[in-house]
Amino acid sequence: MTTSPRRVRFPGISSEAYEHPFAQAALSTVRKAKGFDLVLRKVMGAPGEAAMRMHHLACAVKVGDTQFRRLNQVMAEAAHTLDVVEPPSLYVNRSIGFNAVTIGFDKPFIVLGADLIDSMNEDEIRFVIGHELGHAISGHALYQSVAWFLAAVGAGGLHGIPGGPLVLKGIELGLQDWGRKSELSGDRAGLLVGQDLEVAVRTLMMLAGGRQTEEMNPSAFLEQAAEFQDATGLRNRIVKWMMPSSDHPLLVVRAAELDRWVREGAYGRIVHEGDYPLRGESASVKAQLAEGIDGVGRARAPLDPAQGATSTRLGRLGGRAGDSTRGFFGRPPQ
Repeated sequence: MTTSPRRVRFPGISSEAYEHPFAQAALSTVRKAKGFDLVLRKVMGAPGEAAMRMHHLACAVKVGDTQFRRLNQVMAEAAHTLDVVEPPSLYVNRSIGFNAVTIGFDKPFIVLGADLIDSMNEDEIRFVIGHELGHAISGHALYQSVAWFLAAVGAGGLHGIPGGPLVLKGIELGLQDWGRKSELSGDRAGLLVGQDLEVAVRTLMMLAGGRQTEEMNPSAFLEQAAEFQDATGLRNRIVKWMMPSSDHPLLVVRAAELDRWVREGAYGRIVHEGDYPLRGESASVKAQLAEGIDGVGRARAPLDPAQGATSTRLGRLGGRAGDSTRGFFGRPPQ
């Protein structure tokens, strides 16, 4: 089956198919940290998801059959491609600008900025929606909420954890590292939905170079990524280490990782051979999360996604403790 003459559908696909190994390893490490179960319990008890849903019902436009009908169709096609029976609700919100976010875990929803849909064509929007849908399927937003909670509240808001502030800081930094790497997973989901690498790279270029995509070249952007990777030597390594922190991987890293995924054949095996893990047959991130909830009572070597980002400011991802938010470009919802 196909969603169009050129896009393949993936019945029963597990999020394991697109989870980046860097992200999986980082999450596995942080979930083993002492005190993580207590922090998770605190975040799950916060009312942020319901509050954010009500905020968007009041202040944004809910996409449907009679509002933004084409966006509604693109979401339906993306959900069909990844075999999502009940796709997340979709909103358009002017206040978040050129960005897109995923909010919530139990019943996640996706918000597209008005500037973004005004600037992108349908194929580019399809990649963004696929990226956010990947976050929603995997349950990424709750882990990001844990990171936000620690950044906003810190050790003063939690008690009884052996090791205290040092342990909590370790969890926070571990989640920040995972948060960057989880964007690589979202990008892979976006590519599986759009099934056009050039479109995916072009969409990532827009944040770096603006909206005049006719003046930019995806192949040249990938060459730029290779130039960045090949800039070795002590001086260049020091410069990379001292580059400003970010809550997302560097844009050239994201583009290069998608290109590598295609070139090394993993993407092709999914799309052209139907070779991918099925739900229930692999330990997806969301399955790992469910396990954690039960535990608390509920050709070129890969680029390092953390290059140039020695720390993360995850406080920019949400406005209040408990907001479960993922941002496509790392800007906060308002």
